[in-house]
Amino acid sequence: IDPTVFIDDDGEAYLYWGNKSCKYVKLKDNMIELDGPISIVDLENFEEAPWLYKRNGTYYLVYAALFPECVDYATSDSPTGPWTYRGRIADPAYNSTTIHPAIIDYHGNSYFFYHNGALPTGGDHRRSICIDYLYYNPDGTIKKVKQTTGGVKAVK
Repeated sequence: IDPTVFIDDDGEAYLYWGNKSCKYVKLKDNMIELDGPISIVDLENFEEAPWLYKRNGTYYLVYAALFPECVDYATSDSPTGPWTYRGRIADPAYNSTTIHPAIIDYHGNSYFFYHNGALPTGGDHRRSICIDYLYYNPDGTIKKVKQTTGGVKAVK
């Protein structure tokens, strides 16, 4: 469940997914056929919802961890690992037992997308999209995200 597709700088595409265990497979150019065996990634605390991206030559694998879920991450110098666990970047979301991450860089800022149940009548199965700023330490590790009720300033 909760798949993510990552296309590397060399054009190679990978599909990551999983529940209780993280799996990945390389995709063929047509993006609908597998190009090799399915592999399992051993990630500390992995629950579901992997998100893979690359920044400054480092691959980041961000995912929902434990239950109720928080967000942990690992890094590698390859899209297929080996992965080094780096820790927690987000605590559980308000009024929801799940929190599924996505991270993007846009116009010089890094953004952390997730969901919570904060809107009226919200909860585990009635979630809303949230976005907050994400910051990195000088060594490339991720600082813990401060979940806010206001989100980010308007992006122009």
